[in-house]
Amino acid sequence: MADKWKPELTQPSPARLYAACYFDDGEPYLTAKKKLESAFGKADYESHSVPTELLMPLYTNLARKTMRILSFQRQVAREEIVDIRRKTLAVESGLQQLGRPLVEIDPGYVTEFTSVRTSLKDDFHHIYLYGGIFAQSLYYYESGSFRPFVHTPDLYRYESVISIFNDLRLAHVTDR
Repeated sequence: MADKWKPELTQPSPARLYAACYFDDGEPYLTAKKKLESAFGKADYESHSVPTELLMPLYTNLARKTMRILSFQRQVAREEIVDIRRKTLAVESGLQQLGRPLVEIDPGYVTEFTSVRTSLKDDFHHIYLYGGIFAQSLYYYESGSFRPFVHTPDLYRYESVISIFNDLRLAHVTDR
């Protein structure tokens, strides 16, 4: 009897977890940061504050003033991203005023070749994962830098933000 063909499946390497935090006031952000570190481990990277003039927030119609990106020491399996998103939703839910989150948290991961963020909305360029969570590719790596896709949100097209993600990528590939 002839051997059966069986495809070889490989697990992707772990990724670097990040959380983009959008907020108006620094105090709730610091509280959120502590809760995120409690859930995901010590943050080993915190970006400078990025002004968000063009940013529409994740859930509300009121723009946020500032964004900061945190990244964590612990590498994550890519399939963890849905559970990670649920944990960040719990942090947001615990930090609200008048039915509005004081900090909006947009988690994702960075790999050697791409950066992915999560979303709660379906769109033509989002990939459904499960449990109401979608994934969106933000960047691909080419010629020494991340490059945005045509559907990458405006805020993630700023050179200063791309530079942050290039720093995260460098930390990821040197930490492996």
